[in-house]
Amino acid sequence: MAGVGFELNKLLAKQGYTGLLQAYGYAALIGSGPWLVSVISLGMLGAVLTTVSDSDELQMFFVSISLVYAVTLVLSGPIQMVLTRHAADQEYAREPEKIYPTFVFSIAWSMLLFSVAGLVIFVGCVPGPLVFRLAAAMLTAFVGGIWVASIFLTAIKDYAQVLWGFAIGSAASFGGAWMCGHWQGVTGAMVGFTLGHAVLLLLLFRAIYKAIGNREVGDPEFLRCFRKYWHLALCGLFYNLGIWIDKFLFWWLDPAAEQIGGILHSAPVYDRVVYFAFLTIVPGMAVFLLKLETDFSVANDHFFQHVLKKATLAQVTERKHGMITALQDGFALLLKVQGLFTIVLILGAEQVLPIIGLGAVQAGIFQIALIGTFLLVIFMSLLMVLHYLDKRRDAMIACAVFAGTNLLVTWGSIMAGERWFGIGFLVAAGLGTVLAGFWVNQHVRNLEYDTFTPQPLYG
Repeated sequence: MAGVGFELNKLLAKQGYTGLLQAYGYAALIGSGPWLVSVISLGMLGAVLTTVSDSDELQMFFVSISLVYAVTLVLSGPIQMVLTRHAADQEYAREPEKIYPTFVFSIAWSMLLFSVAGLVIFVGCVPGPLVFRLAAAMLTAFVGGIWVASIFLTAIKDYAQVLWGFAIGSAASFGGAWMCGHWQGVTGAMVGFTLGHAVLLLLLFRAIYKAIGNREVGDPEFLRCFRKYWHLALCGLFYNLGIWIDKFLFWWLDPAAEQIGGILHSAPVYDRVVYFAFLTIVPGMAVFLLKLETDFSVANDHFFQHVLKKATLAQVTERKHGMITALQDGFALLLKVQGLFTIVLILGAEQVLPIIGLGAVQAGIFQIALIGTFLLVIFMSLLMVLHYLDKRRDAMIACAVFAGTNLLVTWGSIMAGERWFGIGFLVAAGLGTVLAGFWVNQHVRNLEYDTFTPQPLYG
């Protein structure tokens, strides 16, 4: 998150509530803005495309997009985590000129990977018009490239430019799908939507080039980083798999799921409820991102600067207490904001669901999903702290437990019936939170020991 804390601190330095509100809004846009813009554009598409095709074809369009997002997020998880660490290493070594070659190299290879995955899934396993399937395969490559490019966006200090890029790209996807849909139905809509994502990827590429670009275009060293940081790669894989594994199981195992075509399935009772529940993480993410990238980041930097400058044990311990205070304040604020937001929605679920087009029968699933997403926000925040402390193995194990628990408990809940839907994700997020919280507490408590004991002794 290089540069994020600096920009947030500039806003916090302003006097009064205006600077504070700007900082929170800025953190929300950094953490969730591009995602929210994409979700809103998809929602608008659902409203306008009803005039260009029947409901069955539209369902294939939207389920295909859901599968594209799921597959690309899971496959890009390892790439994103390793890229983040590699770029951070270059920044720390004062060699930022090596970041752009890594970006070009990783984009090229990852888009090749996603292209192959898209062709296997949509051309090989989905029936329908060939143009539709090829466009979906291309969309897989573009979306995967966007996830990889998003890692480098924190190198750009003008985050408004990034948000505008997502807004323009989402508008292009919306407009392209709408216009091409009127021309060639759902196949045209997929082609237009894919072209819009190509525009978005080009805009992100341009923004990154303007910020950190240079003439070098290759960096084979990036591939060697996977051997060095394999814990991070698995952490990214398990975390994103844990987010999506319950959706996969409901698509393919739930007796009430609908087969759209080939491997394309939907679970109407579960899918939309969980997607809406995930929208509620925005306040918590904004709050903790702000606290993490300002107070805790500064305290963390002060601690290690004192270590490197050979400060006294008392001074180092004092800086550690500053880190603990920053964490306590951050998590306390997170629990208040996200907890209050979740409680209000749980109590008002039966009134909220009809507004978003869902039935009262889904209220129970929605309430369970809200608790699960509340725990997920805490889990994500704890994982950030573990990565700050460079506890890669512990973060990987916590993510593996999260994914494995979601797999097993969700499978059992599907077999048990609708009243248990959502329990798998809730239990997995809760167990991951407990495990990550235990390790964060242990490592912060023993921070001096963990910092000094791995250092070599010279006789």
